Amino acid sequence: MNKNKFFLIACLFGMIGSFQSQTKHWVKFANKTGTPYTIGNPSAFLTPAAIARRTTYNVPIHFTDLPVTPSYITQVDNVANVSILYVSKWLNGAVVSITTGSATALAAINSLTFVTGTSLVNKYKLDIPKVEEPPFIANQEMRSASSVTFNYGGSNWQTQQLNLACLHSQGYRGQGMVIAVLDAGFKDANLNPVYDSLFARGGVLGTRDFVSGNTNVYDDDTHGEMVLSCMAAIKPGVIMGSAPRADYWLLRTEDANTEKLVEEYNWIRGAEFADSVGADVLTTSLGYTEFDNTSQNHTFADLDGKTAPMSIAANLAARKGLLVLNSAGNGNGSGWPKIGIPADADSICTVGAIDSLSNVTSFSSLGPTADGRIKPDLVARGGNAWVSGTTGNCFQANGTSFSCPILAGAMTCFWQSHPYLNAYKVIDTLRKTASNFATPNNSRGWGTPNMCAVPITTVAKHHLPDPANFIVSPNPFNSLISIKLEQVTPGAITIQVYNVLGSVVRTYKETNPAAILNYDLSDLNSGVYFIKLSSNNSEGQLKKIVKQ
Repeated sequence: MNKNKFFLIACLFGMIGSFQSQTKHWVKFANKTGTPYTIGNPSAFLTPAAIARRTTYNVPIHFTDLPVTPSYITQVDNVANVSILYVSKWLNGAVVSITTGSATALAAINSLTFVTGTSLVNKYKLDIPKVEEPPFIANQEMRSASSVTFNYGGSNWQTQQLNLACLHSQGYRGQGMVIAVLDAGFKDANLNPVYDSLFARGGVLGTRDFVSGNTNVYDDDTHGEMVLSCMAAIKPGVIMGSAPRADYWLLRTEDANTEKLVEEYNWIRGAEFADSVGADVLTTSLGYTEFDNTSQNHTFADLDGKTAPMSIAANLAARKGLLVLNSAGNGNGSGWPKIGIPADADSICTVGAIDSLSNVTSFSSLGPTADGRIKPDLVARGGNAWVSGTTGNCFQANGTSFSCPILAGAMTCFWQSHPYLNAYKVIDTLRKTASNFATPNNSRGWGTPNMCAVPITTVAKHHLPDPANFIVSPNPFNSLISIKLEQVTPGAITIQVYNVLGSVVRTYKETNPAAILNYDLSDLNSGVYFIKLSSNNSEGQLKKIVKQ
């Protein structure tokens, strides 16, 4: 199976009999006519965290953000023997399960006027223009490195190859950044001592299993746990991940027992969820080329970034402001030496693997894409990378499955230190620092990036793409926050504090606000929150805050 190329881990595979009587189909809708939602009122369908990212990086609300028309879902679900498994607002369709009489059920679905097609494999093209990038701001000064040093243990060289320790020593270790990890399972990560500090500080914001339909991701495959350790593990003298102070969403989208096209749609659902909860970074060490049902196999012609559903969704995630990274794959030397899906997506960072001497590993998948673009984009340590097993035992492992999260954590810290860059500019800037920038190729791309080659800039506030009219300090905070209003005008204001799921956890009403307002949030759990200030005349803006 193709996933063995990506995991490079010995797994025992079993068949799940309960799925034998079901067939899964993709149902594509023609439009979103009749939807009760409008682009002008995004708070009705996007969380404050998702809106905040779009506001900060000037990402417009797009028709793909609108939920699927509810009546379409109801009508499809009412067809006999059909169950809606999940819907995709980005691709405007639904994955359905048909238990018996699939031909009759499909005929009934296709007779609906708003349905444009149904199939086990639905390949189609979609072009969406990139959003405008904010202008690059010239570097002004380098903050002096602190005296803080860390004992990385076996992680030392993979950290040094990226010059990441320089950022860590200056305090940039991912604080306030949110990384969504989409994988096959995170077995026993909640019991693993290398994550003690992660769980103790509430650094796992939540979990979702899009394969089984629950929230327990700790009873499935071990692959995601090893991926997570590349970023989040801390055990001084043994292992330290590349973004040890970031917050994480752990999302299971891959079924390690099978290889079916539906897993791409699981991933799409996971990516939409990551966007909705306000993730900054999305990293995936998965890829697809061949399936158990060979009629669903991808071909090289599909690798154009706009044919495979998963690649389309990866591009959409990037165009909604997320920094998306994906493993190139481990197929070099096999019957499929090329990258897989969605590594062909044009707006993401595809990651290849190098060894301790910075040589490209023999297994790291190759570009170009079907339309001639260079892939991978960048490379990091994937040959004998240092990872943790489920009990906290650490060892060397091979695969772009590990070079991808190592780089994802590093790029998260880089973005934390350069918040005026949007996700596109983060990738472009790091390409320009990379070892192979002058002569990029289809084995190492632009090369190994240098996380401290770009001086950390002190940026004037007006340069930041954030029109909010208040300042929150300190941020991060421990208990008390102060809100400074840049302009005090007559009339009442409302201040709301949201968690990452969009639930309001605090509401304050000020009938005659002072220029500085103080609030005690000591009883909130550690993590990421959003503050919204609004008045009778203004819907207000959102700011992200972090409670330590």
